[in-house]
Amino acid sequence: MKEYWTSLASLLGVLAFCQSLMNSVFPPELRYASLKLVNRFFQLFSSFCYFDITEIDGVNTNELYNAVQLYLSSSSVSSSTRLSLTRALNSSSITFGLSTNDSIVDTFNSATVLWEHVVTQRQSQTFAWRPMPEEKRGFTLRIKKRDKSLILDSYLDHIVDKAEEIRRRNQDRLLYTNSRGGGGGGGLDSRGLPWESVPFKHPSTFETLAMDPVKKREIMEDLKDFTECRSFYQRTGRAWKRGYLLHGPPGTGKSSMIAAMANYLGYDIYDLELTEVKSNSELRKLLMKTSSKSIIVIEDIDCSINLTNRGKKFNEPEMALTGSGLGDESGNGNTITLSGLLNFTDGLWSCCGSERIFVFTTNHIEKLDPALLRSGRMDMHVYMSYCTFPSLKILLRNYLGYEEGDLSDVVLRELEGVVEKAEITPADVSEVLIKNRRDKERAVRELLEDLKRRAERNEKKGKLRGQNGSVTVADDDVEEQEKRALDSPYAEEEEEIEDNICKISED
Repeated sequence: MKEYWTSLASLLGVLAFCQSLMNSVFPPELRYASLKLVNRFFQLFSSFCYFDITEIDGVNTNELYNAVQLYLSSSSVSSSTRLSLTRALNSSSITFGLSTNDSIVDTFNSATVLWEHVVTQRQSQTFAWRPMPEEKRGFTLRIKKRDKSLILDSYLDHIVDKAEEIRRRNQDRLLYTNSRGGGGGGGLDSRGLPWESVPFKHPSTFETLAMDPVKKREIMEDLKDFTECRSFYQRTGRAWKRGYLLHGPPGTGKSSMIAAMANYLGYDIYDLELTEVKSNSELRKLLMKTSSKSIIVIEDIDCSINLTNRGKKFNEPEMALTGSGLGDESGNGNTITLSGLLNFTDGLWSCCGSERIFVFTTNHIEKLDPALLRSGRMDMHVYMSYCTFPSLKILLRNYLGYEEGDLSDVVLRELEGVVEKAEITPADVSEVLIKNRRDKERAVRELLEDLKRRAERNEKKGKLRGQNGSVTVADDDVEEQEKRALDSPYAEEEEEIEDNICKISED
C-alpha cells in the first residue's frame, strides 16, 4: 500500500512538472488557438450547432433572453421536474421557468431543439462603470445543422411574438383617462404624460354578458379576426384599426361590452373625455400618446359634443362644435371641430400606431352625423337591445346560479312570453335579482311580477306595435333606424360638407 501511494505521488509530480513546462514553452495565445482548432475539428463531425443568448449583451439587457424565458415558461410545466417560480411587478399571475442548468426540449415546424439554462459565476472585476450581477446567465440553443436555415429566423420571431402575448396576458390591464387640459402643459401627470391610469379590474366577460349568444359570437369572431389579420391590413394598405359603435337605450350593457372586449383581447382601455380636450391639436396629441393593442373609448358621444349641426347651412356659426360644459358665452370656450374628430378616427393621425380599436357609444344613433357612422370610422354597429329571453337566462345564471332545467317549464314560458313586451333593460333585471339573490324563488317571482307590470303599462300607453299606430324601437327596427341616420340628404354630399367644415374651422 505504501508503494502505491509513493507511485501516485511521483506521477502527480511528473504531471505538475509537465504542466509548468507546457505553460513556459507554449504561451496562452497558442494554447487557446490550439483548443479552438481542435474544437472546430470536432464540430466538422458533429450534427448539431449551438447558439448562446446571454442575459446581458455588453452593458445592456438582452431582450431576446427575456423573451426566451417567457416563452419557455409556457411549455416547461409539462416537461420539467424542477421549476423556478416568479411573479413580476404589475403581474396578475405566476410565471414558471427553467431552474439553473436545467434543459428542455421544444418542437417547431417538426424540428426538435434543445434549450439549456446556463448559469455560471462571473469573474470579479476591480472596477466597472456599471455593477454586473454575480452570476452570468444565458440560454444555449442546440439545433441540428440541417434545420438551421429552416427554423432559426422564423423560430426566433415566433418566440418574440409568443413572449409578448404571455407578457400582455400576465400583466394587469390599465384603464387610462385624459388629464385636465389634454396634451397641454397644465394637463400632464407626474411622468409628463397626458394620460392617468389605474389598474383595470372589471370582471365582465363575453360569457357573463347579457346579450344574444349569436350576436356575441359574431362580435368575438370579428375581434379575433382583427387581431390575426395584420398581414391583410398591410397588404391592402389599410391602417390596422377597427371602429365599433355601440348604441341602444341606457342600461343595456354598453360599458360592460367594452370591458368584455378588453378582457377578451387583453387590451388596455383609453377612456377619452372630450369635454377635457381644448382643441383639435390636443386631440391629436392624446392619440399619439396611446399605445398599440388598446381600445380607445368615447362614451355618450351625442352628449359630449354637438354632432347634430350638419343639417344646418354652412354660413351658420354652429359649425364649430363645443364640448358640453366647456364652452362659454364669451367665446373663449374649448372647441373641437367635427373635422378634427373625423381625422382622429379615420385620418392620417389615426395611423400613428397599430392594432387599436375605437369604440363609440350613444343612446341616440339618429342624432349622430352620417360622416361619423360610415364604414372605415364605425365598421361595426352593435345594437344593445332591451333584455331578451336568451339574455334573461344568462342573468339568471349569473346572479342566481340557475342552469338549463333548473326552472320549471311553466315559469320559463311565462318569462319568455312577457320579457319582450316589458321592454326592460338588463340593468333593471340585475337590480331585481341582486336585491333578492339570497332567496332564488322570491327573486324569480318578483322579476316575473315586474315584467308583467311593465308589459301591462306599455300596452295601456299604446307603445306596442299595432296599437294607436305607435311603434317602439325593436331589434328588427334597428337596421331601418341606422339607415335613416346614414341616408341623410347631406350624406351624399359628405365630401363637400367636410371641406366646408374645414374651411369654417380655419376661419
